[in-house]
Amino acid sequence: MTDAGASTAAYAFTAALMGCGSPNQPAFSMESLLKSEISELSPKAVANTEESTICSVCCDEASGRHYGVVACFGCKGFFRRTVRAGKSYICRYDQKCRIDKAGRNVCRSCRYQKCLDVGMEPDAIRPDRDKTGRQKNPRRNGTHLINSFDPVVMKKLSSSSMITDLPCVTKRDDSDENPTSPSSCAESAPAIDIRPCPYDEILTTLREIEQICLQLRDVAPVSPIVLPTLVNCVHRPSLITPRSQMIFDGSNGTASLATINENVRRMIVLVFDYANTLKPIADILPEEKIALVRNCITPFSLLMLSFYSSKSDCDEIFLPSGHTLGSDLSIIASVFKDDKRHHLLNSKVEIARRAFADQVVHQLRKLHVSETEFLAIKAIMALDPNVKGLSVKSSGQLLVGRESVQNALFSHLMIRHDASEATARFGHLLLLIASLAKISTMLIGLLQFSKDVSISVDPLIDELLLKDY
Repeated sequence: MTDAGASTAAYAFTAALMGCGSPNQPAFSMESLLKSEISELSPKAVANTEESTICSVCCDEASGRHYGVVACFGCKGFFRRTVRAGKSYICRYDQKCRIDKAGRNVCRSCRYQKCLDVGMEPDAIRPDRDKTGRQKNPRRNGTHLINSFDPVVMKKLSSSSMITDLPCVTKRDDSDENPTSPSSCAESAPAIDIRPCPYDEILTTLREIEQICLQLRDVAPVSPIVLPTLVNCVHRPSLITPRSQMIFDGSNGTASLATINENVRRMIVLVFDYANTLKPIADILPEEKIALVRNCITPFSLLMLSFYSSKSDCDEIFLPSGHTLGSDLSIIASVFKDDKRHHLLNSKVEIARRAFADQVVHQLRKLHVSETEFLAIKAIMALDPNVKGLSVKSSGQLLVGRESVQNALFSHLMIRHDASEATARFGHLLLLIASLAKISTMLIGLLQFSKDVSISVDPLIDELLLKDY
């Protein structure tokens, strides 16, 4: 991919991924993202409130009046991009999606329709502005704003030439309309805004996605299926197991084998929910999505367990049900009549457990990995462009997505650490992915060994992890 092509693709990914703000509300279900039949306040009433500081479209904090209504920067940019590109979106839920701060990225069709409903005017988009929304011939550039930044921050940014090569980091707006040459990118560089940088918006969106996935609940009882088809799992993850609350606090004691199996299924649901929420994975074909889930489900789950376990000083591994996977492996003995097989499997489990504790949990604890870093690592693992079964187009989109998140993570580190420290930390974080992949291979081998010695393996786990082993 050429530099210009990578620049264009990275901008497009950033525009598709990013959103402003972070949800801070009670748990909600997928159905709660659908708008209610009767609104307490009509859209036009909100739009006509001159002194309102709330976005008329998504109810986030407004930045001012844009295209005739009070709106936030995110909805302003979304509306402008849609109108300029002449895009047409299709809703999968009969135009019933609720557009608010947490769910505004769920459906573009309903978001655009709400922009129109509250009074945004397509004709108000001025032709004398370039594709990023800036005036083509501004009266003054933003050089004075550069000078107002903390000199320490500017020194950190300028200390790495890598930053200047990241269009998704240097671009100030969330537009998916892009400069097509390095010169056009350079011309737009001086216009710096005080809004969050795009890399911050990428990381903010990852936090938003995490909140959505963790807070999803099933509004009606779901009857899980022992072996649902994987395509059905993509469309209805709750067929695997209900979306119970994930607490990771160890308050419920040591888990039994049945509880461990239920926790594994709950993690599978979470991975499917994540794949259905994170772009560009959410937009690819179900078969490709299944291939990605197969590839990342084990390291993804291990990262979740290790991150929450690393917050504790004890050696137990915390499970999402509130149980722990203790160091006592006597529960394995209950499935054996053959002591030899019992000791062999027990030995293999202990080796995998110690490797997981030493190479992953201990490293997370040593590095004091933050939630932002954790979420970025998780997205980088999921956005794997090298998975077998992906089309060339999907692979390219995932590559751009992965590089955009990596760039955002690196820029995040550069702001908070010296250049050498940021580079070293970035390397350590990426090495965690290699460690997770190694432990994942050990666990899959352990599952296959269990199957070989006639221990029953959950059919869904067998289908997802052992089919091509």
